[in-house]
Amino acid sequence: MTRHRQLALKTSRILIAAIVSASAALLTPHASSQQVIKPEDAEVAIAGTIRLVHDFGPPGFGEDPKHDSHVSYWAIEVPVPVNTPCTPSKPEFEKDECGSAKRMKLFFTGLELTRLENLPAAKWKDQKVIVHGKLHRADTAGEMTPIYMDVTNITAPTGATTH
Repeated sequence: MTRHRQLALKTSRILIAAIVSASAALLTPHASSQQVIKPEDAEVAIAGTIRLVHDFGPPGFGEDPKHDSHVSYWAIEVPVPVNTPCTPSKPEFEKDECGSAKRMKLFFTGLELTRLENLPAAKWKDQKVIVHGKLHRADTAGEMTPIYMDVTNITAPTGATTH
């Protein structure tokens, strides 16, 4: 079996599992309203829409809009919130430290100094895609979203056409 075929098969299995999980969450009255991806540092495929996000940056990340810098970054928006396993530093911090995300910032290893319009996400702006990579829980406010993704590849959903 070719590498491309193996990747397509793996992606299909992950998408089917995600769809089944999402369907179960929607159909089960007491089901959790998020999908937990385990383990956190494993290669996954997430289906969603690529967005160019404009937000507030340092020093206050929106707490002081007059003085906070403006930042832009690529993200994937997903229909069902995603979460990773998390143990808060204290039980009362669980909501802040272990929250799920419907939007995850995308990082492109080796392209940190590349202009936004030249990053791989640019050609997929506002399109439904499958993003392959590893999820991580944010350690700092600079990561912008509670969960972010180190991207290895972006592809069109199976059966979709691109323009």
